[in-house]
Amino acid sequence: MPENNSSFNLIVRFFAMVPMILYMIVALLLTIIAIFSVYDAVQIMVQMIVSRDFANGLTSVLTALLLTITIIVLFETVTVYFKTKHVEVRALLVAGLTGLVRHVLIYNVSGGDPIQMFATVALLAVLIVGIVFVKPEEIR
Repeated sequence: MPENNSSFNLIVRFFAMVPMILYMIVALLLTIIAIFSVYDAVQIMVQMIVSRDFANGLTSVLTALLLTITIIVLFETVTVYFKTKHVEVRALLVAGLTGLVRHVLIYNVSGGDPIQMFATVALLAVLIVGIVFVKPEEIR
């Protein structure tokens, strides 16, 4: 019987390590994506300055920077998981809000379908209410 319990504990420990390994892979990939995103934002800024097309360039730079911020927030969520072994919901809400603002800037919903605009406003309201009411978790 003790041998059976030992192999069971080994299996449980293996499966307990799987999420940690997957989160490490995600953290590595998010790091690589963040580096590429910052590089892209710098390139867009240089093109904007060289071409002197500030009207279109500023929107492109903002969308690139908002994407970078979203990636950084997701990366922070993964690092908080490493420390606390659970995912912080408020950080995901902030990432969602940043992504939605980026979506509005890119697709300019002013000429869009009224149902799509209502859905966007409703989603913004839900994310903002969630951010206000979900308390940040203390790192232990």
